[in-house]
Amino acid sequence: MARAGRKDRGLLSKPDSTGKLVWYVRLYHEGRERRFGSFPNKTQARDFYEKAKQEQKSGRFFPERYQRGGYELVEDMLNRYLTTLSCSGKTPSTITDERFYGAWWSKRLCGKRVNQLTPDLLEQIKSELTEKSHAPQTILHYMKFLRHVLYATVGKSALPQNPFEKVKLKAIRAGRTRFLSPKEEAQLYEAIGPTYAPWVRLAILTGMRKSEQFRLRWTDVDLEHGFLTLGETKSGTVQYVPLTEESIAILRNLDSWQRSKWVFPSQNPQTHLNVDNFYGRVYLPAVKQAGLEGVTWHTLRHTFASRLAMSGQSPSTIAALLRHSGVSLVARYAHLDPSHLKSAVEGVASFGKRIGAESKPFEDQTGIVPSISNGTVTRTGIERNEENEKTTEVVEKIGRGERI
Repeated sequence: MARAGRKDRGLLSKPDSTGKLVWYVRLYHEGRERRFGSFPNKTQARDFYEKAKQEQKSGRFFPERYQRGGYELVEDMLNRYLTTLSCSGKTPSTITDERFYGAWWSKRLCGKRVNQLTPDLLEQIKSELTEKSHAPQTILHYMKFLRHVLYATVGKSALPQNPFEKVKLKAIRAGRTRFLSPKEEAQLYEAIGPTYAPWVRLAILTGMRKSEQFRLRWTDVDLEHGFLTLGETKSGTVQYVPLTEESIAILRNLDSWQRSKWVFPSQNPQTHLNVDNFYGRVYLPAVKQAGLEGVTWHTLRHTFASRLAMSGQSPSTIAALLRHSGVSLVARYAHLDPSHLKSAVEGVASFGKRIGAESKPFEDQTGIVPSISNGTVTRTGIERNEENEKTTEVVEKIGRGERI
């Protein structure tokens, strides 16, 4: 069926079971014949043939990528992209994020091919993420990652249809950082109950991310010297978290060390707590019951940073305690002494307590935070002291989503 000029070389056609004519591509690769298809029309078959020949010339043709219809599985496409990250020049934190998103999309789109990505499917997935109470900014990161991989790996022009042309990705403006006032903190403790209130308090006292806190092992906890060791972090490096006396008291009250290597074990002591299950089943319902809008677990980290700022700590100290990554940050904060950092976080433990009152650790399991006598905190991140009329602006800015 070849035409003059051999333009249709490698294209075959035959009727399918319904009698409709379908097309196949025949290629010789590594000394043997391989066939790909079927394609619904001759144009698609020819496009695949030309694309495959170009890949052969450049040494990038891998037949196992292509099966029915000439389009590879989405999970194979994602794996190809992820294998390039180690030499991409991207920061460790970016690589960690992209590997997380890649694993999530591979699981969600398991068995789907590139040509099966449609606007309807992507809109359905957006709705699923919304139902799981992910923040709009977090959903945006999920969608933008898949779009980036599609364009970088397959190519915009090679897509059978570009699903993102009909899927609207709303721009998220960076608003004011949401953090808890002492009153809101007390409301959350009351709603979540005495069992889990210390867990929330520990997050506020340390600024740990959700995954960091709930994957702690007892071997990572040094109560004698007052530090936690984080082996798996967003930056990809080992990091240390100084503990306040109140944080130490919370950890001492946990009895999980008697039955598990995990600080927060699941019902099966061999595994750590299912973070997503706890977040959706316990934490978010408590936030809703307390009537707190715009509050996620990451709000607790913002609360930690905001209270450091309102306690008079310098931006460099705050950044060091937040464990921000980056060469410039490491050079800038390397001179800070760990004892200075431990002293700084004590200001978070005493925030909102009466001046002159004895500082008591969170040990009565009531979930009640002592009231504040001479200061109020607004949602705009400003603390006003009525005695001296000093005002301190919060310097911590909004992050890039739930995984940040």
